[in-house]
Amino acid sequence: MEKFNDRIYEKYIALKKREQERTADFQKLYNEMMGWVKDLHKEKEELCQKLLEEQDELKKSQTDFLDQIRVLPMYGNAIHVLLAPVNIREKDQEIFRLNLLLAEKTDKSNSTTTGSPNRTPDITLENPTPAPSAKKTPQSNSRAKRARVSEEAFVPNGSSPEEEARELECTQSHTFTTGIGTNESSSAHMFPMLLELLESLVCMKISLNKETEEFSVSVSHEASGYSFTLTWLEQRNQWSYKVSSLGNLEKVAWDWMNQEIRLTMPMCRMLFQRISDVIPKD
Repeated sequence: MEKFNDRIYEKYIALKKREQERTADFQKLYNEMMGWVKDLHKEKEELCQKLLEEQDELKKSQTDFLDQIRVLPMYGNAIHVLLAPVNIREKDQEIFRLNLLLAEKTDKSNSTTTGSPNRTPDITLENPTPAPSAKKTPQSNSRAKRARVSEEAFVPNGSSPEEEARELECTQSHTFTTGIGTNESSSAHMFPMLLELLESLVCMKISLNKETEEFSVSVSHEASGYSFTLTWLEQRNQWSYKVSSLGNLEKVAWDWMNQEIRLTMPMCRMLFQRISDVIPKD
């Protein structure tokens, strides 16, 4: 009987030990599962935070997109420029650059092949026919005096025909410069009208830059805020294009609009045509 009790006790000890080991394993698994759950909760909070940030960015982008939709209909062809694929935009820019080079080469070839030879105009001296007698006025008397003085000054005794021709040419140039002086007031009056005509043609505001030594004009589009300057380079016989501000055209402007470009006269027309495709239509 004692042997039987000892055997039962040994089995009890073995089962208890096995149960303790199993309980320890369960506790270990439980602790690992709780740690995994905590990690899941932490990742959940991080994902929720990222989701909220992305939702805020999405709302902001939607607001910006709606603002652009409200603005872009003003820009005419500019919406097609914005929505065009990248390869099409690059192709169009390359075409514009090649057209500029072609216009420049054509202008250079025309300037070298169409040079005008120096010719001396023939001067014919004719005896003036006597005019019918009319009532003399103070103005006619002054004109007659100036004519007599010029005849006495430029037809001296013993002068050769070549000297007379040179003197007559000097007299004509003096009269021409004097005539320009009398028309300065009318030219100054017509210059603002010429600027208004140019503004109506290009649909942009044009003004002179008096701060620079070289001849320079500022061209601006008030609706979009886009402005640039055109400076005449006397030595190169070219215009220098330089952007001042892109204004609201930053997202629809071509890349070349933000660069400095040298232009000949024929190329200016192409420049304003490309600009008119981007600026909003009034």
